Amino acid sequence: MITRRGRTVGGALAGTVAALALAAAPAHADDTPPYALPPLVPAGPAHDQNLAAEVNYWTTDRIAQAGFNDDSGNENGQGADAYAPTGGWDALSAPWGSGGLISRTAGKLLVHMHNTSNSSDTQSVSCSANVVTSANQSVITAAGHCFRVDSNVGLTGTYEADNAVFIPGFNGAALARHVPGGTPGTTLPGPDVAPYGVWGVTQAWVTYQWHVHSNWTLGADVGMAVVAKPGESQPIGQVVGAQNIAFGDSGNPKQLYQFGYPRDNIRNWYWGKNNDGTNASYGVPAAQRRGYDGRTLMYAHSGASIDDAQLGDMGHDMPSAMSPGSSGGPVLTGFDPATGTGTQIAVTSRFTNSTGDAPWYLWVAPSWQVGPWSVTQGFGAQSKAVYDLAQAATP
Repeated sequence: MITRRGRTVGGALAGTVAALALAAAPAHADDTPPYALPPLVPAGPAHDQNLAAEVNYWTTDRIAQAGFNDDSGNENGQGADAYAPTGGWDALSAPWGSGGLISRTAGKLLVHMHNTSNSSDTQSVSCSANVVTSANQSVITAAGHCFRVDSNVGLTGTYEADNAVFIPGFNGAALARHVPGGTPGTTLPGPDVAPYGVWGVTQAWVTYQWHVHSNWTLGADVGMAVVAKPGESQPIGQVVGAQNIAFGDSGNPKQLYQFGYPRDNIRNWYWGKNNDGTNASYGVPAAQRRGYDGRTLMYAHSGASIDDAQLGDMGHDMPSAMSPGSSGGPVLTGFDPATGTGTQIAVTSRFTNSTGDAPWYLWVAPSWQVGPWSVTQGFGAQSKAVYDLAQAATP
């Protein structure tokens, strides 16, 4: 899920049952080619120049404006900084401080989108992404909605990415907030913010089903892209490494690790800093209230995942207090915290709805657990088709 200049897209699915979603899915969707967005940086004589322009668009101010929260009710009007729960972080979300491979392969994805029917209607969004093994060593995984959304999620028109960058190992601790009314400036992020540089997205794809049904009921919410860095001869996989990737991994319960950069608190189950009593009627403990600002790589882990037959391609639901901004972030199994390595089998797709039930489960079985949940979009046949196109592409 992403937040678009103060408006949150996606999330609540109560009242939608798996059987209805599967029955409405298009026949033979797995055999239909993925959707390729128009190239963000086309091949040709001007490729290097255009790649540099794409990357240089993302000044520190634009990164902060798109990538940090804009929660209201604060004295400075610039959003709220993250804060830790007084009771301590838990398995539902915590800063990742153990280093390892995941601290290099996971990163922040910043996307500029335009309305395909009105190019002057634009939005900037923030997601998370991850580098995975591939033939061209240049593939990153993300959610489909990070690259393409339409009226099915409450927007007017269809929006597609026309400029996007990936910052592996993003560290926003030293990055100043955007000042409302200020100019974007020309300052570019240094190694303190982007330790492995800023990589431009040159091409991106989403699953066929997300292209046709860009919503969280029928769409297989997976997107992938290839990236390149101006002046860098090595592909990103050689610079930061890559996580293994697998397709068709189902079955539960499964020990899952979820990573991303949560930045928005509208769907943060534990948000309560500026509106005392948030979700109190659902038993939210005050000592577990926490806030996110998009600066830090966070993670959640659970051995109690639930297969989600509602998803068009496959997926797993897990207890998690992650929030928008971590959309598209990797979900791994077989993860070793000591080395930061695992196998990616899904991406984060959406989050608990306003009443906290695990998307549609409360409607089906009210006795099921209520609380913070994330829905992860698994990698099935349609995702494999996207991956095959991406790994065969020339960045």
